[in-house]
Amino acid sequence: MTQWCEGETPSITSGELCCLLLSFLPQEECQNYVRVLIVAGRKVFMCGTNAFSPVCTSRQVGNLSRTIEKINGVARCPYDPLHNSTAVISSQGELYAATVIDFSGRDPAIYRSLGSGPPLRTAQYNSKWLNEPNFVAAYDIGLFAYFFLRENAVEHDCGRTVYSRVARVCKNDVGGRFLLEDTWTTFMKARLNCSRPGEVPFYYNELQSAFHLPEQDLIYGVFTTNVIAASAVCAFNLSAISQAFNGPFRYQENPRAAWLPIANPIPNFQCGTLPETGPNENLTERSLQDAQRLFLMSEAVQPVTPEPCVTQDSVRFSHLVVDLVQAKDTLYHVLYIGTESGTILKALSTASRSLRGCYLEELHVLPPGRREPLRSLRILHSARALFVGLSDSVLRVPLERCAAYHSQG
Repeated sequence: MTQWCEGETPSITSGELCCLLLSFLPQEECQNYVRVLIVAGRKVFMCGTNAFSPVCTSRQVGNLSRTIEKINGVARCPYDPLHNSTAVISSQGELYAATVIDFSGRDPAIYRSLGSGPPLRTAQYNSKWLNEPNFVAAYDIGLFAYFFLRENAVEHDCGRTVYSRVARVCKNDVGGRFLLEDTWTTFMKARLNCSRPGEVPFYYNELQSAFHLPEQDLIYGVFTTNVIAASAVCAFNLSAISQAFNGPFRYQENPRAAWLPIANPIPNFQCGTLPETGPNENLTERSLQDAQRLFLMSEAVQPVTPEPCVTQDSVRFSHLVVDLVQAKDTLYHVLYIGTESGTILKALSTASRSLRGCYLEELHVLPPGRREPLRSLRILHSARALFVGLSDSVLRVPLERCAAYHSQG
């Protein structure tokens, strides 16, 4: 129900009109779903679907009832609450959002706005750059903004197959001139390999969640497969991601040709520095042509260990957070893995084969008899607490529950 402030003239928004016209939509889809929520310094930046008319606001930490700024949410937040999206605000105050830009959901983009850099996006309606992607996570790391997603693989010519990807762009990218105007000139993407090794490897192709562990330069990912109800957790070093981006590209000469490896014209690419003469001076016609056609890496990013950290053949994982615990002998990575049935599995990420796949605990956070997927997991190290997002509430679970163990043994 819309409430009007005193002095305002009631008027219907384009989003509300869409919901009236599309009367077959469930009524709950025409509410305001917050899809972007970022704490940056003392400000909270949030975007909501707003009845299919996206809006973003900035608020002060500690006073969320007062709106400091309100801006259009298009290209920063999806129209539809069911569309996957992710976003991150860089240390320079720029918003990097991966979402769908149009009402129909057919124009996915990685889009930069706010801050001092010019607005840039991925190539529009170009399925080779992004092919029906589901965006999972975004991180500001060093010179780059990284995006983790799954999408239909254009290079796979034997039926429709989903691949998991990591994509990146340079934060100092200013776009092209004549070619790639208002478009990234540094966009690259590589496949993430999470599989069980063997004569015929078993691939977990569908990335569901990612977690950045900056202390260890690691990215953990939750992967599933649409073949059977199987799940895995794999870890990737940032150095392995860089190695894949420094390797050869995979290129298709024409729409009917095979995707073949091609040498990387700029190995060990690290964004570089923009010359004082102007931000576009280092962009030649040749370099822009290369940027337009060379974006898919030939080699996949390999995980830290040949086998996944955790696998499960009968459960679908959905979310993941990681805690660092210092024991007497070593530093342990403790994984909290959310499942589609609403439980949380606690496991160790370790090189020891005897401990691999061994669950420390299974947490039942829902009331008896209730089964539903967890919406989100967040870990607050300072409070030693795990926050669990449900459809109608948020739960706080202590990371240490020593009282549950009745004896030292």
